[in-house]
Amino acid sequence: MHKQYLPYKRQFTRPPKAILNARLDNIAIVPASMLPFEQSLKEILNKLPEGGVFLCHAKQNSRQTEILERVGELFQERGHKVTSVAMEQVIRITQL
Repeated sequence: MHKQYLPYKRQFTRPPKAILNARLDNIAIVPASMLPFEQSLKEILNKLPEGGVFLCHAKQNSRQTEILERVGELFQERGHKVTSVAMEQVIRITQL
């Protein structure tokens, strides 16, 4: 016996003005474990060129590194300047 599904209808509403006026300067993809270093990350992100992409990964997590390398390639293909840094490097910078 098959379940019968109702047709899906999507209704769009107007987004808030704040979202319409928002301008995304940079994109950052970092692990949640980097949240305690938010201030240091902001300093690094502010130095990126407009439209830059910052990718942060753990050295010991090779799967994460591979995925972020592919994500970086996709952003580069679309004309973004990509900066990829290991978490350990960001932590080392903050300790100086």
